[in-house]
Amino acid sequence: MDPVLSRQGPLIRILNFWRLSLRRPRSIGAVAPSSEALATAIAEQVDFDTPGVIVELGGGTGSITAALVERATDQQDIVVIEREKSLCALLSARYPGVRVVCGDAQYLGRLLRDENIVMVKAVVSGLPLLTMPGRARLKMIRQAFAALAPGGVFVQFTYGFAAPVPRSVAEHTGIVGRRTKWIVRNLPPAALWLYQRHGVPDATPLSAGEESSFPQ
Repeated sequence: MDPVLSRQGPLIRILNFWRLSLRRPRSIGAVAPSSEALATAIAEQVDFDTPGVIVELGGGTGSITAALVERATDQQDIVVIEREKSLCALLSARYPGVRVVCGDAQYLGRLLRDENIVMVKAVVSGLPLLTMPGRARLKMIRQAFAALAPGGVFVQFTYGFAAPVPRSVAEHTGIVGRRTKWIVRNLPPAALWLYQRHGVPDATPLSAGEESSFPQ
């Protein structure tokens, strides 16, 4: 572990985030780390009292991880999947009690098996689903829901006008979603979406309006 990483302040982490965003704009998909307001809203979608682990896809500099850590009884119940090696080192330094897995979420099933994770109660994602190649996105979503326990949730935020999971993908994978919040205090403002398997109570299908516009 690089001791310099553990001493990085917020400004340095933001600068490093911007550097990675410029280098990999399609994989980072954001102009700044998630705000505390967005991270808190994401954590509020998770039931921390139910058994199982929480898997975070795309940990970045750890903004969302911080909100999960604050609420978790055991930090070992949080598993962060991050592809960038420098960010993996940063996350491990900031949150030594969290399981940080350096790998591509496209291979989520294998990564979870390698960590002997068999019960996932929630997947929270900061990945830019709308800019991911179609096959990679479908593969990742399938594996996420294969790992989720019955009643588990998939939480995703997006900056665009459309739902982060296109209707055709949702129907193909048998999931439904709804927009739960609009987070203005984020750069840029973000919409928060909750997805579950079809047939789960309170898992309401998308409406045409939800796919095409933000709340007024």
